Amino acid sequence: MPWMRTGGITLKIKVALATCRSYSQDNVSHAVRLATDLLGGVEAFLPRPRDGFVVVKPNMLSPYQPERAVTTHPAVVGAVLDLFKQAGAKVVVGDSPGHGSVSGVAAKCGIAAVCREAGVDLVSFDDGVARKHPAGRVCKEFVLARPIVDASAVINIGKMKTHGFMTFTGAVKNLFGCIPGAEKLRMHLRYNDPRAFSLMLLDLAGLVKPRLSILDAVVAMDGDGPSHGRPRHIGAILASEDPVALDVVALRLAGVDPMRVPYLRAAREVSAGSTRPEEIEVVGAPPEEFHVTGFALPPAARATSGIFTVVRAVRKHVTAIPWVDAAKCVACGVCAESCPPGAITVGSAGTAAGTAAIARGTAMIDRHRCIRCFCCHEMCPEGAISLRRGVIASIADRALEWL
Repeated sequence: MPWMRTGGITLKIKVALATCRSYSQDNVSHAVRLATDLLGGVEAFLPRPRDGFVVVKPNMLSPYQPERAVTTHPAVVGAVLDLFKQAGAKVVVGDSPGHGSVSGVAAKCGIAAVCREAGVDLVSFDDGVARKHPAGRVCKEFVLARPIVDASAVINIGKMKTHGFMTFTGAVKNLFGCIPGAEKLRMHLRYNDPRAFSLMLLDLAGLVKPRLSILDAVVAMDGDGPSHGRPRHIGAILASEDPVALDVVALRLAGVDPMRVPYLRAAREVSAGSTRPEEIEVVGAPPEEFHVTGFALPPAARATSGIFTVVRAVRKHVTAIPWVDAAKCVACGVCAESCPPGAITVGSAGTAAGTAAIARGTAMIDRHRCIRCFCCHEMCPEGAISLRRGVIASIADRALEWL
C-alpha cells in the first residue's frame, strides 16, 4: 500500500474526485481519465515489468442488470479498459461472483459486452494459489485467484453500496472477490464476526496491493445492500492508490461517518491506510459539489457499531438475524449454496420452520448454526431474506434516541 509514516510525519494520500452525472460513455471515460490524471496519469499504474499484464477486478457480485446498481457499471469498466489498452497494457478482466459463473454474471451485467468490444479476455477466478502473508495481523496465508497472483498490476474497480455484514462495500471489500468461491465460504467461517472479518480484509488488501482503486459512485446503493437496496445517484467517480482512504472519502460524500464501518474502524486502530481527514487530500471536484442526504445504512449497521462489541454468548441477541419471507421465497436453493456453515435447508426437515414451510419448500435457517455473515441475504435473487434486528439492539436504539 502506498502510504508512509516517517519520523512522526504523515504524508497525505490523494483521493481523486471527478464529477460524472450519467453513465454515458463519453462522460464516464472523461471522469475516469481525469481521476487517473489527478493521481499522476495512467503511466503511474502500468505493469512493472511492462511485459506483464493487468487484471481489472470489478464488482460482479451476482447476475443483475446494470440499472439495479449491484455491480460495477459496464461503462466504468469499459473506460478503464480503454485507458489501459491505449497506454499499451495487456489487460484481462476477472472476478469471483458470489453466485453463478463469471461468464454468466458478466453477460447479465453488461461487462462481457464491453470486454468483447475492447478485445479483452474475461478470466475465471476458480483456480486458487496459496500465498503466505507474514505481515498479516490475523491471516498469515491466503488462497488467491491465479490471475491475481500472476498479474503485474491489479486495478480494483468497486461499486459504492451498503452491505449487511460490513455496513459498506467499496474498494476494500471488493478485494474479497480476489479469493475463489469455495475459499470465500471458508474465510467467512473462520472470520465470522465483524472485527475479525475486517482485519482479514485489511490483511488481504495488504497482500493484493492494488496498484489503483477506482469507485463507481455515479449511481450507488443505500438501504438493504449489497443486492436489494435503493439505487442512489451520487454523480461521482473516485480513485486512489489507497483503498481505505477511497472508502473514507466516499462515505463522507454520502454524509456517513466512516467509523460506522467495521473495517474502517479497524483500519484506524491498526494504522492500515489513511482514515483521518489530516491524512487525506481530496483533489479534483470539491466534495461540497455533491449534495447527498438521507443515505440509508442497512438494518444491521447499527448493531455492528462500537458499543455492540460483545462476547459471542450474547451476540445473537444484539446482531441482526436473517429472516425468510415465505411469500417471496421460490426455493431456488441459492441461499443454501451460499451459506458457509450449512445452516440453511430447502424443502426438507429443519429446526427453523414448521411443517407448513417445509411443505411449501421454503428455505429454513437453523438459528443455532447461523453465524450472522448474511451471505444468504446478499445472494438471494428474489430479495426474500431480510435482516431483522436483535432484541437488545432494538431496545438500545430506542434508548439512544432519548440521549
